[in-house]
Amino acid sequence: MKFSKNNPFIIAFFFVGIILPTTILSVLSFRNIQNETFLAKKNFEENITSFKKEITEGVLDEELKILQESKAASAFLYEQPKNLLDYSKTSSYMSVEGVNAFFLFNNKKIIYPNIISHFYYETPQFSHSTYTSLEQHLFINEKTNKSIHEVKATRSIRFIQPFQTQSERTQNTLGIIREHYRSKNYEEALQLISMLQEQPEQQGFLNNKLKESLQLLRFEILMEQKKYNEAQNLSLNELNYFLKRPQITDISSTRFFFESIFNQILSIENLEKEKRETFWNIRENLSRQLIHSEKLYNKLDFLQNLIHDKQNSDEGLLYRFDGDDLYFKMSYPWLFGDQVLIAQIDLDKYQNRILSKVKNISKEWKSIHYTITNANDSILSGVLPPGEIIFEKHFLEAGLNWTLNLYQKNQKEFNKEGLQKKILLYGLIAFSLLTVIFGSFFMLRFLLQEQKLLTMKSNFLSSVSHELKTPLTSIKMFSEMMAKGRVQKTEKIQEYSTLIGKESTRLENLIGAILNYTRMEHGSAAFKWEVIDLGLCVEHIYNSMLDIAIEKKLNIDSHIKKSLFIMGDFTSLYSLVQNLIENAIKYTNPPGSIFVEIYEEDEKIIFSVIDTGIGIPMSEQKNIFNDFYRVGDEMTRSTKGSGLGLAIVKRVVETHKASISLQSRVGKGSTFTVRFKKVR
Repeated sequence: MKFSKNNPFIIAFFFVGIILPTTILSVLSFRNIQNETFLAKKNFEENITSFKKEITEGVLDEELKILQESKAASAFLYEQPKNLLDYSKTSSYMSVEGVNAFFLFNNKKIIYPNIISHFYYETPQFSHSTYTSLEQHLFINEKTNKSIHEVKATRSIRFIQPFQTQSERTQNTLGIIREHYRSKNYEEALQLISMLQEQPEQQGFLNNKLKESLQLLRFEILMEQKKYNEAQNLSLNELNYFLKRPQITDISSTRFFFESIFNQILSIENLEKEKRETFWNIRENLSRQLIHSEKLYNKLDFLQNLIHDKQNSDEGLLYRFDGDDLYFKMSYPWLFGDQVLIAQIDLDKYQNRILSKVKNISKEWKSIHYTITNANDSILSGVLPPGEIIFEKHFLEAGLNWTLNLYQKNQKEFNKEGLQKKILLYGLIAFSLLTVIFGSFFMLRFLLQEQKLLTMKSNFLSSVSHELKTPLTSIKMFSEMMAKGRVQKTEKIQEYSTLIGKESTRLENLIGAILNYTRMEHGSAAFKWEVIDLGLCVEHIYNSMLDIAIEKKLNIDSHIKKSLFIMGDFTSLYSLVQNLIENAIKYTNPPGSIFVEIYEEDEKIIFSVIDTGIGIPMSEQKNIFNDFYRVGDEMTRSTKGSGLGLAIVKRVVETHKASISLQSRVGKGSTFTVRFKKVR
């Protein structure tokens, strides 16, 4: 087999540059794969180090964010409302996810919450009223509606009895007020409430809860009477009095009182937008202050000790547990001067916020077994692996006292991981080798096809040269004979002129085929598209070739239907029809027959050429439409051609979006059928 000039270089490059390196790499890879178990262990240790570093940094980063947000929140605490007008406006406050409450101090003086700051400096003494056994009995009967008439009669008699203490008289009056409220005798109830509130001698027996209960009852009666403006004024007066009052005895009852009245005001359907916004701001600002004040009071001793704690760290942070609650104290250099911020941590939200960061990091390390435990050894994140062999423990976070536990993989896991990598690497190597093998096969096939194409081109050039030279030689010889006067007889001159004409036509057809092939190299852009009567075109070409068929002593017939219109290029369609009919004549020996037909079927225009010629072997049929291809010498030894005819036919068919089919048997003939789309 002869190769082109560049083929040896391509083959050498392919084998030396691809196959040889692939083989060497495959051998080395097979050797390295055996060490995968050892590499898995080493990789595990490196992953443990990286995982520990990422978790530690992630926890510290998230905790640092909480501290920075808390520092930013401390600046807003100086702007909390201090009077009634401020409470009616939107107050600046910055909440921090994971923190329940803030307590701000400056020079050990409480700045926030300052609404009842006396709680921090002195312990209030609560006053309590003691119920008599008779009052308890009446109250129980009143609540259960048992002997209700007896209760009413008893309270009425006791109300006018002079032989009672002030406490007994007050308790009985409260029972009568309750009865009037239940019976919706609102005016009588209001009169008795006013009587208790206006008599100075009764004030000593009304503790803070009882006073607020009376005011709340007065407020609810006004709401029941739909005296909304009076109810609103009552609530604002109470808040203003509360803000100016130096002390308060019970935060929880005060908070319940104000939340109840402001919630009821906000439930009024026709409340003006401006008023609704005002009362909303009052409720939110006051409720926040009272909630923080209540937390301050509940942890008063602990906070006082923490603010005076001298064991503050150099970093300005100190964490302390008080029962189930965690606090941190922040001071200089986090804050300026003598500022101190104490935050009560919402342990669940605080932990969940940090653990969320941990879980996001651990998603990238699914092969690492770990747990995070608190001071009580409770697992907060991660799952205990089988065997529970601890590889390393690492203290994670100073505030929460968390520990990161990293677990050792057992030998089975290392073997399994090594086996998986081995299978993967073996598969990759096998895939690479198969790729090289198939690449070599297709490369070799490409080279053979290239060689075959070069041979066909060479044969084409040789054939075309011969085809061009033969008619030119005849034309030159006969024309010279006539030009020099060697031919005198008229019959001979006529015969030579006819031969010159035939050879010129033959030369013209050959050159036309080459030009058509060249034109079709440029695709459909080189075509001139128009509506063509294909039947008329076929008839014209059929008539022009009758003489050639008859001269060859062939039987030729046709069935041509006209007015069959398609969209196409006339020149290329002419070449298609001419090539198919010419091939039928060329490859049919006398006394064979040829039949040309064109007709319409199912919106398609069918053109077919049927001959009884030499036929085409099945093995050759797939190649006959290729450029420069000609059927073997045993059939074409005496038949001249360029090998472009059917290649041109194929390109015309493809350009016109038509289809062509072939049916042929050796020695029986061939049938070429082309189906065009009809123009509607």
